[in-house]
Amino acid sequence: MKRRIWSILLALALSLSLGAPLLAARPLAAGNVYFTAVNDSLCPLNDSTMPFWSGGNLYLPSSVFSSYDLGLSYVRDTSAQTAILYSSNKVLEFDLARGGANNKLGTYYSASAIARHGSVYFPLSFVSSFFSLNYSVLDTALAPMVRVRSDTAVLSDSQFIDAASTLMASRYNAYEQSKKPTPTPKPDNETTTDPIAPDPPQETEEEPSKTTARILLGIRADTPQNTAAILNTLDRYGYKATFFFSPAELDGQDDLLRRIVASGHRLALALNDADMAGLQAGNEQLRRCTGTVTRMVLTDSADAVHSAGYAVYTPSLSGQSLGTTASSRAQRITRRIENASGSVKLLMDGDNISASALNLLCSTWSSGGYTVRAVTETACS
Repeated sequence: MKRRIWSILLALALSLSLGAPLLAARPLAAGNVYFTAVNDSLCPLNDSTMPFWSGGNLYLPSSVFSSYDLGLSYVRDTSAQTAILYSSNKVLEFDLARGGANNKLGTYYSASAIARHGSVYFPLSFVSSFFSLNYSVLDTALAPMVRVRSDTAVLSDSQFIDAASTLMASRYNAYEQSKKPTPTPKPDNETTTDPIAPDPPQETEEEPSKTTARILLGIRADTPQNTAAILNTLDRYGYKATFFFSPAELDGQDDLLRRIVASGHRLALALNDADMAGLQAGNEQLRRCTGTVTRMVLTDSADAVHSAGYAVYTPSLSGQSLGTTASSRAQRITRRIENASGSVKLLMDGDNISASALNLLCSTWSSGGYTVRAVTETACS
């Protein structure tokens, strides 16, 4: 018994002497779920973004490094069996056949990339060191998270986890649901050998096919509580929107603003008059809080705003006066969208009725296969 205790203590001492964090040493067993994040964006939760451990090293897929704002690009040469990550001033080439890497300047490294399931995975620690990136392996309430950061990241790890918590829960539940096996229906037991005559076909009137309109969604961020509820709804359905804040409404909303950005939505400004000083102050506040600025403005003073170099957002459909209840507002908006073609620039208010109506609308859009995106500057005048 004493010998066993001493063996355990010796193993613990050896593990501590290695200096590696216990979380980072944890193997990624089959069935475990890891979130992946880059700077202030949460990556989609699926098998193609999952990291894995091999030989004590954490590996991330090439898409995580090249598809986000880390300043890296990726090229794979299947004939030469090489995979390259490069920035504006550095190149890192991995030999997929023999292992190892080089910087194209005569320096060779022992670190290797791994090709599996048609994708290339890079050693996170080595790549981060080479390109001066930072990374964290974090515990969250749902699953561990691997977060890669460059100098452009605004949120701390704790701020990011807090801001993205609702989106994480939504994606985690969807991922777990997708992994559940679909039961195979069993055929009914036959009770007679007599042939059964089929029912006569019923004549149905075919509905004419029509192109579903694309929805470019904007939200007036009038009330923080309603804005948070609207965020919950959009994150649940995976839809994105642009949130318009008046400069005065930005005060004290740092957590809400960070959550909007971390969830992949956009921020813009709203003006009741030609208050150019207010626009500048609003952008300064956005930059301080989220590291972003905007050129998109919702305003009636289009000429003055245009002259100052901003893009004016003019909705093609506003839900403000369409119905006095959530259901009536949702129904009227739906009818307008069904009769539209191309893109519909929909602006929803941030009042209680609109927040409830949006929940009904998202359900309709989801079942109807609508495309819902945040309105951008390209849709502005």
